[in-house]
Amino acid sequence: MVIILTIYLINFFFGLRLLLYKRINSSLYYHLVLLTLLIPVLTPLFYILNVLDDYTQRKLIKKRKIDLENLPTLSNSKTTSRNDLQFFTNGKKFFDDMFMELNEAKNYIHISFFALNTDEIGKEFFNQLTKCLQRGVEVIILYDQLGSIKIKKKYLNEFRKHGGKLVPFLKIFTGINYRNHRKVMVIDNKIAYLTGFNIGDKYLGKNQKLGIWVDSALKITGNAVEIIEKRFLADLMYALKRKVEVDKYLIKQEFLGSKIVEVISSGVDISDIDLIENKVLEELYQANERVYLQTPYLILNDRFLNALLYLKHKGIDIKVMIPSKNDHPLVYQATLAYASILVSNDIEVYLFSNQAFLHSKVVIIDNHALISTHNLDIRSFIYSLEIGTLVIDKDFTDYLTKVFLKQVTYCKQLTKEMVQTYPVWTKLKLAICKLFSHYL
Repeated sequence: MVIILTIYLINFFFGLRLLLYKRINSSLYYHLVLLTLLIPVLTPLFYILNVLDDYTQRKLIKKRKIDLENLPTLSNSKTTSRNDLQFFTNGKKFFDDMFMELNEAKNYIHISFFALNTDEIGKEFFNQLTKCLQRGVEVIILYDQLGSIKIKKKYLNEFRKHGGKLVPFLKIFTGINYRNHRKVMVIDNKIAYLTGFNIGDKYLGKNQKLGIWVDSALKITGNAVEIIEKRFLADLMYALKRKVEVDKYLIKQEFLGSKIVEVISSGVDISDIDLIENKVLEELYQANERVYLQTPYLILNDRFLNALLYLKHKGIDIKVMIPSKNDHPLVYQATLAYASILVSNDIEVYLFSNQAFLHSKVVIIDNHALISTHNLDIRSFIYSLEIGTLVIDKDFTDYLTKVFLKQVTYCKQLTKEMVQTYPVWTKLKLAICKLFSHYL
């Protein structure tokens, strides 16, 4: 009896501390109340996770001032002209194009990825970069330690021997939720890749469970590149804890492209609000014809969900495409839970072919399209540091729309009948994972 009372008092203490925690937003507060009531034994764990997150959040908030001191011309959102664009959904074509451009690099290659691997394509990636170093090209890689936890450093000896720099952005356990999810490569302030792909064999479809990998990547040649490069430099200087010579990287280039591209960065290191989410919401409320969404993880906040329901009420054509299989089991169950809410409100949801895994992050709204590193989930809305491009061009958006509608033909529609006939156990799994969605 004494032991039970002691456990209860411990959980009550941590639960009270947790629910009085100043930095918890209202949506997370609701989830925590339910979790502490339903699973009180985990309350100390939730408290520790939130303390660690708060520590990292405070560090990243300080980064805002550091970034502007290091790079006064840094912009969190800027519209540029004279851009040429190329869109990739296939891993082999993406890597082939990237390796081709690496061979043409003359001054520098700056890379930021969430997940680096040293499997077959990973080794080839570092071999290509080592060849660039041997030609006198500077190579700096900024990476997330948690996302790249499988990297084997013995395969990086040649890369480092020739002067390649590998810089971690955040340590693994400083706050497990806040991660650098910006995935970009900049070459000579001329070409930039902004991508959903990471570096690894599975992005070439070599994972038997996941099958063909379908993603989204944008190659930009134009004035938008410098905005992406400045964001990289700000993140790099923060990680290095020192300034670098910025001007030598902002090489003057002349571009002849015709596309207008707005580059938007988001994350707690930039603002208290998610700038990419708010840009999408702004675009959603101006929609007149269609809204097509692709995301591997669908865990919506109330603002996004309400916007979609409002647009459905207006008669806007809404289509949402998600995978039909999981690369993270619990996250996928939460995704299905939110997909079921949309279907129950007559919004079309499509499950991509079970021969492939859909990892695309594309938002099409009338004649505008957002291609980003940002998923439509709580992790991206609240925690991850992201970057995206809003393309304001009818021809390009029409092309993306054709790609999307072609991909719909590979899908199976999730219907009300399917949702209503889920077994009780499945409904329970979805409900539990939805409850834990802030921590998935």
